[in-house]
Amino acid sequence: MKKVAVVEDSLVVRKLLSTILRNAGYEVIECSTEAEGKSLGAVDIAILDYMLPDGNGLNVARYLKMKNPGIVMILLTARSEKIDPREVEISGVQYYLQKPVEPDKILDILRNTLK
Repeated sequence: MKKVAVVEDSLVVRKLLSTILRNAGYEVIECSTEAEGKSLGAVDIAILDYMLPDGNGLNVARYLKMKNPGIVMILLTARSEKIDPREVEISGVQYYLQKPVEPDKILDILRNTLK
C-alpha cells in the first residue's frame, strides 16, 4: 500500500483529501504545518499546500526530496498569483495545481505516476 502525506492547514480540505485517498486504497498521514511535514518518515507521495501557518509547502518539498529522491509531490495553492516555476521545479515538486482541485484530478495523477 502506498503511503501518502497530506500537508494542509485547512482541516476541511485535509480531511476531504485524506478520506478520498483512503477510500482509493492509500495509507494517509495528515499534517497541518511545515514542521509536521518535515517530521514525516518515509512516504511515497506528498500532497502539499503552499501556504502553511509556519512556512510553505516548498520548504517541506525540498526536505522530503532530500530524504527520498523518488517521492511524488503535488503542490496545491489557493494563491491567485503564480508561484515562480523555477522555485517549484528546484523543490522537486512534479505537479502544481490551483485550488479548488477536483479530487479525481489528484487520483488520476497518482494512478498515472505510480504505474
